[in-house]
Amino acid sequence: MPELPEVLTISRDLKKEIKDKEITAVNTLRDYKLLNEDLFNRYVVGSVVEDVVNVAKLITIPLSSGYYIATHLNMTGRLLWNKDDGYSRVVLTFDGGDKLHFSSVRLFEYFEVWDQNKINSYKEKYGKEILDSSLKLSEFISAMKKSNTYIKNNLLNQKLVSGIGNIYANDGLYMSKIHPKRKSHSISDEEFSKLLENLKIIIKEGLAHRGSTIDRYTDLYGNPGSHQDYFRVYGKKGEKCVVCGNPISFEKIQGRGTYFCSTCQSLESSGAQKSLF
Repeated sequence: MPELPEVLTISRDLKKEIKDKEITAVNTLRDYKLLNEDLFNRYVVGSVVEDVVNVAKLITIPLSSGYYIATHLNMTGRLLWNKDDGYSRVVLTFDGGDKLHFSSVRLFEYFEVWDQNKINSYKEKYGKEILDSSLKLSEFISAMKKSNTYIKNNLLNQKLVSGIGNIYANDGLYMSKIHPKRKSHSISDEEFSKLLENLKIIIKEGLAHRGSTIDRYTDLYGNPGSHQDYFRVYGKKGEKCVVCGNPISFEKIQGRGTYFCSTCQSLESSGAQKSLF
């Protein structure tokens, strides 16, 4: 957390606020020691923001200096516009006086200066993003079948296809009537086609709802998202499936909480059933 819809929500708002603006100062708060101030003073202060671009869940800010600000919000991070939530660690000041706060509670998050080589190296670790218009069905199927493990594991493997987080994997599998412990090689091309379609649908829904606020996520302006009000199965252990009425099951798969309907998402499913969604 946050996942792709949350990262895209923040990135798009941030781009509207800071593109073409000069960064005039960088300051640390609350005795924050994880910032390399020398790099920020050399390559950030005095630079102009050229864009805001995400690489999977990494937010990057290309600068006129040729360097980038790279920030990952991990579990407790926030980027906030003109707002200190009590956990701000770094503040960028822009011409005109506006301020961008990097907030972190547990300090697992980072806010760093990267060069082009480091950005390129990071990109090489990730597959095409799920919303990338160039991602073909054949590429998605090939990526998912590289390892004949549980389909849920492959969906969360960012090296195969990036941008599918735990929330959206749960709901995408439910919409597609695929059990999360189905082996990837047992899934038909027709099922994969439906799965890709449904994953794109729910991630776009998450974007429209400005993300899911479960723990600490807020948008750039400190406002919560509302997609948590639209979850299909995620977080609904024991509640009735809206299709068959049976209780939603829960188990941990590779340490990640997994929600599914054991009736609608049968392990023995052949993909021959007509979609209910």
